[in-house]
Amino acid sequence: MSVSSRRPVAAAAGLVVLAACALAGASPAAADAAAPFSASRGDAPVVLTGAQIPAWSGPAADGVATPYPSGSNQVGGDKVRSAHNGTMAPAPPAIGADPDQVSAWKWSGTAWTEVPVQVDQKFPYFLANGHSDFGFYSGTDKELTYAWAPDKHATGEEAWKKIFGECKARYADAATLTTDIAKASVNSSNGFPSYSPSAGETPADYTHAMEDPVPTIDADDEIAFQAGDAGSLAAPTQAPPAGTTPGSGQTVAVADPTTGSVGYVYLFLKPTGSKFNAANGYVQMTRDATADEWIDRDNFANGSTEQLGSSNTGYGPNLSGTVCDGTGVATRTTKDRFPRDGMTVTTDRYKLRATGRWMVRDYSVTKPGTVANYGPDLIDRWKGRAFQQSPDSSVSVVGFEDEQVNWEANGGLLGWRQGPVRAIREIWGADSGTNVTKTETYYKNTDVYRYRVRVHPIPPDGLYTSWDYNKGVASKYYNTLKPAGVDVDGVNDDVGQLDSVPVAGNPAFVDVPDPTFDLVSSVERPEEVAGKGDAGAVAYVFELKGATSASNSAAVPYYRDDACLDDGTGDNPIPRPKPGESSTDAGTQAGYVAYWKAHGAPPTLTYGDLVCDPGNKNNLPAAVYAALPDWKKTPFQGCFSCHGTHFFFTHDSDNGTAGVPVDEVDGQQWRYAIPETQPTNWIGGGDVNANYGLNVVTPLQAHVVPYGETAPSTDVPEVPVAILLPLFAVATIGGTTWARRRRKA
Repeated sequence: MSVSSRRPVAAAAGLVVLAACALAGASPAAADAAAPFSASRGDAPVVLTGAQIPAWSGPAADGVATPYPSGSNQVGGDKVRSAHNGTMAPAPPAIGADPDQVSAWKWSGTAWTEVPVQVDQKFPYFLANGHSDFGFYSGTDKELTYAWAPDKHATGEEAWKKIFGECKARYADAATLTTDIAKASVNSSNGFPSYSPSAGETPADYTHAMEDPVPTIDADDEIAFQAGDAGSLAAPTQAPPAGTTPGSGQTVAVADPTTGSVGYVYLFLKPTGSKFNAANGYVQMTRDATADEWIDRDNFANGSTEQLGSSNTGYGPNLSGTVCDGTGVATRTTKDRFPRDGMTVTTDRYKLRATGRWMVRDYSVTKPGTVANYGPDLIDRWKGRAFQQSPDSSVSVVGFEDEQVNWEANGGLLGWRQGPVRAIREIWGADSGTNVTKTETYYKNTDVYRYRVRVHPIPPDGLYTSWDYNKGVASKYYNTLKPAGVDVDGVNDDVGQLDSVPVAGNPAFVDVPDPTFDLVSSVERPEEVAGKGDAGAVAYVFELKGATSASNSAAVPYYRDDACLDDGTGDNPIPRPKPGESSTDAGTQAGYVAYWKAHGAPPTLTYGDLVCDPGNKNNLPAAVYAALPDWKKTPFQGCFSCHGTHFFFTHDSDNGTAGVPVDEVDGQQWRYAIPETQPTNWIGGGDVNANYGLNVVTPLQAHVVPYGETAPSTDVPEVPVAILLPLFAVATIGGTTWARRRRKA
């Protein structure tokens, strides 16, 4: 693959790269091996699109969704379940660079060092789940997302196609294709065959992941590396790294708008490609040995703390087939099976564990000064709520939805991918949010959860997405208005709760912003939870993405440190009995009593004996309170430093029947893992170099020019004008001086 070259342009007023170097206190002739960024900035990833490197990219693939009622289950609908329910336009010419040949380097001042880089190709998907009871509402939604197919440097699967297999989910087998398709094409008792492709798909398409129709780098593909891998500026005359393709180099200047610091990463094509791959990169995503095991709601005893999918079985993929006994022997047939999809993510900085698609339940940070020496588990669970915050609330006339008994079994894994810089997986579907997606991206020191919310109107109490922490492990919570932090002790500091309906007195459990405790918008507002001692800290920032998100401005902060709030699911301080049921349910109460009897309570214990008294609100003598057993302090599932985003009065964000994004809410939450020796404010404690919130609020800016050139390309506006203006004058002087010296030599 040839790469087009540009004629070098003489230094002039727009010499962005040289100017940025001058501002950073370096010059092409001066070697500076020091790291250009602080630790917080170095933890940030840098993600370029192909469009930012015009010499390497060509036009991207595109297409249109199949018009409604395709993808619906209404009369006249085709009941298609496919992530490709659309028609791709003829593929544009593949004129870009070969993604397998991309390598990344930094210059130390004396030598080149190769650093990890990852190319992830993207193309439009067309999501349709005509199997769902709500398929009539959603139709088909277009989404630009990743090619999950493996390549030279990354592994992956387009998991939603794995609808075959007796005991384990798998692709169709080319050797037994006819038999596989026939089994999956038989209607189950709910009327939906598992194999129900769109008009353009063939049986052979279900034997593998779909690849980007443009095999070379195109405008919407992504190239990712770590800001911490940036180095010094190499002189324009410096020879490229050995083995790279002549004339292929690209200089990426990464600037910190808050300090003026600039670092450089160099991209070169190399016939053998990068030396980094899925095996030796920064992130490992390891799927459980049982990840592909088929299960259904009947795998769990009724009321089990681990029960999944016990509600709303009409939603979701509704895949029919067999379920096995764990030894490879089919024991029964079901109309609603799903794979377990458990996985663990590990980096040098953190470890995360998920037992399913929505069931994210462990998170640990490495000890200070160590590598992969993880501290205690900080997270109880990621929690999602629709319509009301707790099953005890009387606010909603519709009901209560959560991550465990609702969304876990009524969604599917769209795909997963892991390379040297990041691991990605995307979940598709959440009850009546048929085409809601959650994309999880895991980097070296941070992760990102992106939510594309495509739902019908959800009246009060709207939607919640939050993280709940383990009792006794989380220590301090910080936000913009509480820079000194508040204790995580199960006693609310935020008083923005309406726990009962005025006058009537019915339980409500509605969370509203408390302006004395936090800002009133959750957008680009940092927050942090720190563990006790050296357990580590995690800093968070939420941001909206895309123009369609502007139609919903009711994204407010959610914070609740309340050991007495029983919100229906969770693992700590105790596993929630009968997940999803109210605390007044007889089975729920019996489950609590049984747990405490098994953990030291007297055999005569009754539910009425359980007392929630966190922080000694009953003002007992300190010694008396300290001696009380936990069932007289924090006996319920509880909510310790639960924090996140609350969407009030969610409008219709399902895009109607348009087939393209019109009004969907598109937002993402960043989280940074921070080793520390004691609880510390890392989101605005006064040191700009230790402020992780700036990575989202005032992000790093990347600018690309061909290697050896110093003139800016046409995408200069990516670097804020406030930074560029003072650089122009410096660039003129520095560039002219360098040119004169070269002529004299």
